[in-house]
Amino acid sequence: MTTQTPTDTAGDLATEQLKVTAEIRELDLLIESTQTEVNRLKAREDTTKARVEEVRANPGNFQREEIFGATDEHATAISRRMTMEGQLGALQGKRKLLDRTRVLLSAAQQQVHESSSSLALPTGTAPVIDESRLLQAVVDTQEEERKRIARQVHDGPAQAMANVVLQSEISERLFDVDPQRSRTELASLRQMVNKTLQELRGFIFELRPMILDDLGLVPTMRRYVQTLIDKHGVRIDFSSTGRDRRLPSDDEVAIFRLIQDSLVERIEKATAKDLVLGMTWKDVALEILLQTDGKDLPPDGELQSGLRRSERLDLLHGESTHETRADGTVVLNVRVPIRTAPTLIT
Repeated sequence: MTTQTPTDTAGDLATEQLKVTAEIRELDLLIESTQTEVNRLKAREDTTKARVEEVRANPGNFQREEIFGATDEHATAISRRMTMEGQLGALQGKRKLLDRTRVLLSAAQQQVHESSSSLALPTGTAPVIDESRLLQAVVDTQEEERKRIARQVHDGPAQAMANVVLQSEISERLFDVDPQRSRTELASLRQMVNKTLQELRGFIFELRPMILDDLGLVPTMRRYVQTLIDKHGVRIDFSSTGRDRRLPSDDEVAIFRLIQDSLVERIEKATAKDLVLGMTWKDVALEILLQTDGKDLPPDGELQSGLRRSERLDLLHGESTHETRADGTVVLNVRVPIRTAPTLIT
């Protein structure tokens, strides 16, 4: 077994710090361009909001199509800005974590340097890293995610409900003036409420699918695949073979997020329309196949969650291969070792 000397360790730390610094520069460029897009979308949202307020103040001066058009444009503007802000929040969260990682690497380098110059480390001893700093980095990342979720709830479901209130006020004002038109508006309001409820359920499912805790991976994936089909109008052929079973909760969440991020990446970034997702359960491993059309993307680019696929796989001790065939089909194969979920003894 080969052991590292303090000099080797210092060299490895320096290499990692260079990688982190390069990734920070890349993230800064992405954050800058994403912030510019957020500002543009916010300006568009303000314009559509002013139009909605104008319609709200004088509903009798506008046709039904104009009223619905104004509210729909405002809702679309909010949705686009919210999506882009979610991406910005994920980038900023990762930027903060990388900053703390760089500080930890610098501290470890300094410790190795001081130890090697004053007292040699025993063979096989790794430099001590301040665990409190690492814990703080994790906490900060969690807080960034909470802020992003709170923003999405405020700008998504909350704004949708505000539009429902607006529509109800319009219907109320029309009731005495034009009862027939008022009934038409109320029917449209009912449809809007149903749509908002479905969007809220979808938001909750993407945030944390409760079915995952209750029934496990396969039923959750069937439900999620149908959600993507309904939302994006794509074709997804999903199958699960072998004896599926419950895994430790952390593993189930990590595998679901890995598949979720990969599907969203192919649909939203690669504009894939035809996808095949297969899960093959074996005795000691779960094999996942994702085969799609669409554009070719970097095999380990940043996913929707802000993590890279390799980082997701590191958490699961898994591995993957990426292939682009001659006909343009993109194939991702993932293999994750299976840990059995603990059972209660009664």
